[in-house]
Amino acid sequence: MPEYGTHPNKGQEIILDGYDRGATIKAPTRETRRMRGEIACAECRRLKIRCDRSIPCSSCIKRGCVALCPNGIIPPGEGSRFVLAATEHLHQKIMYLEARMHSLEDAIAIVETSRPGDRPRAVVPRLADLEKDRETGDALGNTTELVEHLGTLCIDDRGGSRFFGPSGGSEASSNNARPPLQELDPSYLPPEISICSQAFPFSPVGVQPMLVQPMIEAYLPPIRRAITLCETFLEHLSWMFHIVSRQQMVNELIPAIYKNIRTSYGPHDLALMLIVLGIGTLVDLDLPPYSLEAQHYYQLSRAALALQPVLGEQSMVTIKVLHLMSIYNGMSGKETNLEQSYNLLDFAGQVALRVNIDPSMWGLHGKEAYDRRVYFWNLMAAVLWQSLVTGRPPCLLTSFIDCRIPSTQDEQLFQRGEVPLGFGIWGFRASLECLIPVVKTTLAVKPPKYEDILNLDRKIRDFALPQPDNPLDERTATSMRIFVRSHYQDLMLLFLHRGFFAQAMVEAPTNPLGTEYAPSIRAAYSSACVVLRDTTVQFSKKPLLCARIWRIWSFAFSAAVVVGTVAIRGLALRLEPSALHEFQSACTTFRQAARTNSRAARAMVYTCIDLNIQAELTDVVW
Repeated sequence: MPEYGTHPNKGQEIILDGYDRGATIKAPTRETRRMRGEIACAECRRLKIRCDRSIPCSSCIKRGCVALCPNGIIPPGEGSRFVLAATEHLHQKIMYLEARMHSLEDAIAIVETSRPGDRPRAVVPRLADLEKDRETGDALGNTTELVEHLGTLCIDDRGGSRFFGPSGGSEASSNNARPPLQELDPSYLPPEISICSQAFPFSPVGVQPMLVQPMIEAYLPPIRRAITLCETFLEHLSWMFHIVSRQQMVNELIPAIYKNIRTSYGPHDLALMLIVLGIGTLVDLDLPPYSLEAQHYYQLSRAALALQPVLGEQSMVTIKVLHLMSIYNGMSGKETNLEQSYNLLDFAGQVALRVNIDPSMWGLHGKEAYDRRVYFWNLMAAVLWQSLVTGRPPCLLTSFIDCRIPSTQDEQLFQRGEVPLGFGIWGFRASLECLIPVVKTTLAVKPPKYEDILNLDRKIRDFALPQPDNPLDERTATSMRIFVRSHYQDLMLLFLHRGFFAQAMVEAPTNPLGTEYAPSIRAAYSSACVVLRDTTVQFSKKPLLCARIWRIWSFAFSAAVVVGTVAIRGLALRLEPSALHEFQSACTTFRQAARTNSRAARAMVYTCIDLNIQAELTDVVW
C-alpha cells in the first residue's frame, strides 16, 4: 500500500513504499489507459453506451468513427451521433498535419541544398506532388504500368530525340564505337544531279527533269552488270521480301531503260532500277561489304525519284522505291541511317494508303492484281516487324485494309520462273492471323491482360506450318527460306512474351517461375533459344550473306538478351537447354558477325562473356 498519496485515477503523483521519497513516478493518464483498453473509449463514454474496450471498439466501427477511437470524440451538438458531424473536426486535424508535413519538407530541402560539395540527393516527394500524381493515376487507370509500358525516349547532347517503344531493341542505344565507313564523295556528279539528290524527297525548283534524267542514265553500269546485280538482289533477298519480280526487272524494266525495247518509262521507274542495283551491290558477295558502288547507285536513285513529285504523282513504283530505300538504309552499315530507314518505310506506308483497297475494286485482274496483293502484304509485314523492332506504332492501320491475300493457285501460276518466295501465301496469312494481333497487343497504350497474351500464344502455336522444303537444296534462296520459316513462329512468341518475362524477373527475382507469368518465362526462353540456334546454324552455312543482313542480328540480339538474363541471373531456374551454353554460343556468333555487321557489333556482349564464365566457375545462383 502507498504510504501516502491520492487515487491513481486522478493522474496525480504517487510515492511507493520502499523507494526513495525523492523519487516519483507518474500514474497513467486516461488517454494512456484508453490506448491500453483498460477503460471505455472517449466517444462511448460521451454517448454513455457500452464499450468492449477494443482498439478500435466495435461501437466506433459500427458508427464509422474508427479514426476517433479511442481518445477522440465527435464535437457535441445537433446530429452529433452521426459521423458527418465530425467532418469539420477531421478537416482541421488534416490541415494541421499537412502544415506540419510542409514545414518538414522545407526543412529537409534546406538541409540537403546547404551541404557544400555534395551531389544533389533525392528528397522525399512533397505531399502536393503525391496528390497530383494520384489524381493523374486515377484519370489514366494504372499509371505505373502505363509509364513503364510506353518505352524510352533518348535525347542526345544537341537535343535530338529518338523514341523506342516497349518492344524496341536495346542494342539501338548502345554506344560501341566502330571505325566510320568510307563515304562517297559526290563531287564527280554534275551539280544538277547533286541538287536533286539533296532535295529528296521534294522536287528541286528550277531543274528540268527532261535534261537531268539523261545525265543520270549516263552513270548506269553496262547492261550485263545491271542484270547480274538484279539477279543477285533476287537470289539473296527474295526470302525476306518480294517487292519486285524477275519479270519486271530483267525482262521489262532493264531492256526499256537500256533502249533495247521501245517502252515508255518515267523517272520513278529509273529510280526503282537504281535502288535495286544499289541493294544488289550490298549483297554481292564478290565485293567488300558497304562498297562505294552501292552508295553511287543510291545517290542516283534519290536524284531520279526527286525528278517527279513523290506526293503529287505517286504510283505503285513510287511506293516500292521508298520501301527499297528503307531497306538500303537498314543494310548500309551506318547506324545513323536506321532512323532514316524507319522514316522511309513509314513514308511508303502513308503513300500506300491508296492501294489498301483490293485491286479487283479497280477492275484489275490476273497478274496485275496478284502483284499488287503480294506487294501490299509484303509491305504490311515490313511495317509490322519494323514496329515491333522499334516499339513504334505501325503506319498502316489494319482496320482500314481491304486487300485480299492471293490464292494458292495464283501463286503457283504467276511465280513460275521466279525466285522462290520466302513466305508467300503462308506468310501473308501468318501476318493477318498472328502478327497483326501481336503488334496490337504488345504496342497498345493500355497494357494487355495476361489472359489475352496466353490466348494469342495458343493461336500462334496452332497456326499450321508450311510445307517443308528440300533440305538438300543448296540454292541460297531456298536455304534462307528454310532458315526464316523455321523460327518465324518463335519470333512472334518472343516478342509477345518478353515484356512479361522481364516483369516476372523484376517482380520476383528469387522465384520468377512462382509468379503468374511463369508461362512467359518458359515461352520467351525456349523461343529465344530456337532463334539463336537457327541463327548460329545458318550463319555457319551462309556467313557472308547473313553478316550483311542487319535484321537477322536485331532479332538475334532480342533473343540473346532473354537467354543472357537467364544465364547470368537465373541459374536457379534450371531451364533446358543450358542457358550458359546457349549464351556463350550466341556470344561467339555475334563476335564473328561483328567483323562485318554494324548491328551485331553494337549488340556485342564481350563483357558478359567474362561475367558469364565467372558465374559458372563460382557456381553463382540467383
